[in-house]
Amino acid sequence: MSLRELDIKNCYETTGDKMQLLEKFYIPVLQETVIYYRIAGFFSSSSLLVASQGIEGLIKNGGKMCLLISPELSEQDYLIIKNSQEKKLDESLSIFSQMDINDFPKSDNLQALAWLLAAGRLEIKIVVPKNSADSLFHQKIGICYDKEGNMISFSGSINESARAWLYNIEEFKAFKSWAPGQSEYFYNDLKKFNSYWNNERTDVADVYDLPESFKKKIIDVKPRDINELSIMKKYREKALQKDTLLSLFAHQRRAIEIWKSNNYRLLMEMATGTGKTRTAIGCFLHLKESLNKFLVIVATPYDTLSRQWEKDVNDLNIKFDRSVIVDSTNSKSYVDLEKILLDLNIDLIDNAIIYTTHRTASGDKFINIVKSHNRNLKILFICDEVHGIGADKQREALLDIYQYRIGLSATPERLYDEEGTNLIRSYFGDKSFEFTIKDALNTINPITGKPFLNPFYYYPCFVDLTEEELGKYKDYSRRIVIEQSKENPDRDMIESYLMERAKIVKNACNKLSVVKTIIDSMNIKEKIKDTIIFSTNKQLEEVMLFLSEMNITRSKVTENESTTKRMGINDYTEREEIIDQFRKGNIQVLIGIKCLDEGIDIKNARVAILMASSTNPREYVQRVGRVIRTDKDKDFSVIYDLIVRTYSEDNVKNRILEKEAKRAMLIASNAVNYEQVKEAFERNGVILDGN
Repeated sequence: MSLRELDIKNCYETTGDKMQLLEKFYIPVLQETVIYYRIAGFFSSSSLLVASQGIEGLIKNGGKMCLLISPELSEQDYLIIKNSQEKKLDESLSIFSQMDINDFPKSDNLQALAWLLAAGRLEIKIVVPKNSADSLFHQKIGICYDKEGNMISFSGSINESARAWLYNIEEFKAFKSWAPGQSEYFYNDLKKFNSYWNNERTDVADVYDLPESFKKKIIDVKPRDINELSIMKKYREKALQKDTLLSLFAHQRRAIEIWKSNNYRLLMEMATGTGKTRTAIGCFLHLKESLNKFLVIVATPYDTLSRQWEKDVNDLNIKFDRSVIVDSTNSKSYVDLEKILLDLNIDLIDNAIIYTTHRTASGDKFINIVKSHNRNLKILFICDEVHGIGADKQREALLDIYQYRIGLSATPERLYDEEGTNLIRSYFGDKSFEFTIKDALNTINPITGKPFLNPFYYYPCFVDLTEEELGKYKDYSRRIVIEQSKENPDRDMIESYLMERAKIVKNACNKLSVVKTIIDSMNIKEKIKDTIIFSTNKQLEEVMLFLSEMNITRSKVTENESTTKRMGINDYTEREEIIDQFRKGNIQVLIGIKCLDEGIDIKNARVAILMASSTNPREYVQRVGRVIRTDKDKDFSVIYDLIVRTYSEDNVKNRILEKEAKRAMLIASNAVNYEQVKEAFERNGVILDGN
């Protein structure tokens, strides 16, 4: 990576976030730097402490820092220097009043300063103004070179001290050598640094090398190895902070205890909205307390869900020495991954968390890095929506070296894949903790006094196939029967026919008019809002069009909405921005395909219209889960399910409707109006067996 690849803004200033200047600019810039020139009106070795990660990067790059500073001089010091012809300061060591030699053994940052000096990685020169002892050389400029020759400068109010980077109200501009309109400002800063460093500004100041005797006093207390210092492990500020005490409900505590008793391996089969993420966080907090060093890897189906995990951990004030996203949205993913593992191995950090995707975690590059850098490191592998990891390629992510394991899903079973299901169950300890939709609807949350999930009404909306659709459906059924009757049936062809036949049911054209009727009825009662329509790709644009004609604000969430493009004042991805606007009520209806099925937390969603569903129970359980989470001012949820039927002289009607009824039974068994749903199906000739 290079400086060009960093998101370097033109201007930085202090905000309410104390770490803003460090984490958004200083540390990432130094991590890519090989030469760092710095003019600091006032220098404190404490700057090495707050910027330890950046300085560490500079050291690993084989880099060097050249520092011009201004001392605080007494009148006597000033006169000694002014009268000195040899430009040496040995007679006036007291000028460094801010660096108390007696404190060196107790101070990590001053020991780091000593190591840098001894290793030849830091050169310091002192600028003494000509006017008087009361004058200070007060300019502040920084210049950074990377290994590819890219350069940036920054100039403004900020000194090279912990107070400046963390507490002062500061502002500085940044200029890139490669950017049109900025290069001139960069080269002005570089010219200014060089003129002072080479003592070419004798009209205003004299420049002195750091006295050898003083340098020796510092070097005498250097550590044997820079890695011995806690400065290179974490910010002192963060080290003093404690994790928030995590409150958990009884079912979450029970899950954690079962996980611990089952050799720290467990499948947590918990209904959407019942706190799977928080339960897993409780597990790694237990490890943080009991292990000196460990790594957490969280793998999810989508990068959007990974970022939701990251937000949940941050919102709970859970502190890790390092945290990084490792997936296709991060151009330096594997560099970050390797760096974290190296730092854990050499004790620079004690813990870290990596957010990744199933696809990345099962990739050869990710696996090779983890395996090659594993030094008996304790690793907790958390797999969210764990059913997805059982696929042929993605199951490669299930490494034996992950000693601690948690699988999360409301529905871990893999449809038509007994082998994949058994593999998942075996890997996660052959034991499960279950907290189902039924459990959540019948268990009272002691904080709210209400069930953990919202009570819901389920309304089956019956849709007839057209004559043309029925004809195509019967034709595919005939082809399937013929192929299956052959001595050597073509399984791929049968599968193709089954898929095409299923599409007829999913895309039944009469569904559109039924959805319009539902929307109209909702609008009559109150303005439609908090509604998700689950459709197929074919239906999506038609739905978008009629919602537009009804002046209903809407947006789609598909695989095409970017998860990398940044937009909005919150720097959200395109998909995150859409979901945020829906949460705020600025978007009334979301139209989703697969991307809304799993994990996305949209608590305000209250109404689901299942325009298209497969025969996979997991799909419709997940979709129901999107709208039955509890939220303020949300007393109950509503699910409209479009059920295909058709009237025909033969038995096609019953075969289609009976398949649809399996889905209805699973959803309706927990609905408030289950008896009404039973009656509706009975009127159509199908008996629901369940509850």
